[in-house]
Amino acid sequence: MKYLLAILPLLLLLSVFGCEPKEEIITTDPSAMLSFSADTVLFDTVFVSRGSVTKRLKVYNRNEKAVRISEINLAGAGASPYQLTINGVQSPLANNVELRGGDSLYVLVKVNINPSDQNQPFLAADSILFSTNGRQQNVKLVAYGQNAYFHRKSSIGTETWPSDKPHVLLDSVLVREGAILTIEKGARVFGYNKSVLLVAGQLQVQGTPQERVSFSGYRREEDYRTAPGQWEGIRLLATSSGSSIKYADIKNTLYGMRVGNPGKAATLVEGCVVAHAFWDGIVAFTSDVKVTNSLIYNCGQYGFGGLGGGNYELMYTTIASYQNPLLRETPLLVITDFIPESDIKDRPTTLRLVNSIIYSDGFSIADEVLIEPMSAVVEASNNLLRTESYKALFQGNGNILNTAPKFKAPAKYDFRLDTLSPASGAAKILPAILKDLKGVTRSSTKPDAGAYERSID
Repeated sequence: MKYLLAILPLLLLLSVFGCEPKEEIITTDPSAMLSFSADTVLFDTVFVSRGSVTKRLKVYNRNEKAVRISEINLAGAGASPYQLTINGVQSPLANNVELRGGDSLYVLVKVNINPSDQNQPFLAADSILFSTNGRQQNVKLVAYGQNAYFHRKSSIGTETWPSDKPHVLLDSVLVREGAILTIEKGARVFGYNKSVLLVAGQLQVQGTPQERVSFSGYRREEDYRTAPGQWEGIRLLATSSGSSIKYADIKNTLYGMRVGNPGKAATLVEGCVVAHAFWDGIVAFTSDVKVTNSLIYNCGQYGFGGLGGGNYELMYTTIASYQNPLLRETPLLVITDFIPESDIKDRPTTLRLVNSIIYSDGFSIADEVLIEPMSAVVEASNNLLRTESYKALFQGNGNILNTAPKFKAPAKYDFRLDTLSPASGAAKILPAILKDLKGVTRSSTKPDAGAYERSID
């Protein structure tokens, strides 16, 4: 018995080692394969020399037993534009990485593409290779590189931004007083975090219905296409005069456009789309602004605001808010002779509102119009408006009140008119405006209200 008692601790120790968890036992079976969260890690357009966001690849061991990954490496090795971080260590190579049964690990991937002489996007490809038990698996890495003009913090004179390559705003860019910045049709401008285009001189955006100019956020991933606040926006300063923004898309901003140039020649906004602004779509302070054939939607505050007086014309313009993720608490259209929380008040104010649609699907705001004083309205005809407080002001003159405009698919940002829309054929003829936002010829007898024309003579 005493011998049995003597060897009992040894037997217990052996039993402990004999019960090693299965998931920690390393298998050498070549059929023990890895699984991956994706077979391809895809990067949207990456501007050369700026680097990409970090993408995550998850590597799974779905086997009961552990595996030893003898090597994780980039097929392109040191010449690859990609960078890997494996288990917290940045390196193009990792050896003998053990992964327990049922466990997983993250591989972080970035890409930094060197400049080239190409103007069009080009492909930069590689693979991550995983070697386990004599077998090799791979995950493809694909990025589209794009050369660009990079605009750092600067003050510029008269110049033209061509459309051959994108323009990236890395910081504030100021167009000096007396200078003219011309942006050619088809140009693309991407705003980096906190970047802003400041205009003390004149801005001439020369888009066309066929070759629009685009202003958007720097991030190209799908999740960021409608994300607001990625860059500041366009700001026309006090000395700016006579700017013209034609057929441009302005998105992902804190505010799409701010105008503050009292007494200067009017700013023209024609054929534009302003969307996904964290604050206002277009807001002007004691200024003169004319908006035609334009669409403004899903902003966090005003769609269009004219504050502290000024002269404002909105013709054939749609201002809308549908399934807006931003918690908006202000009407879509606000025109006042004062600026809140300032000494500016009782300034001369005029509003001409013709052939426009101002509507939303929200139930918290019954009035999408605020005008103070009401005498500011010099013309309001043939509009479709959501309003309770201003029914008497807008009664008659071809206006349609509190009737849903029946857009085609507002949840998908399609604000064209459905065939049964009450705004169809409801506009008055304006001889100076013959085409819509898309360049479609408007009806010569019964044009449609809003930014889009669908009627056929």
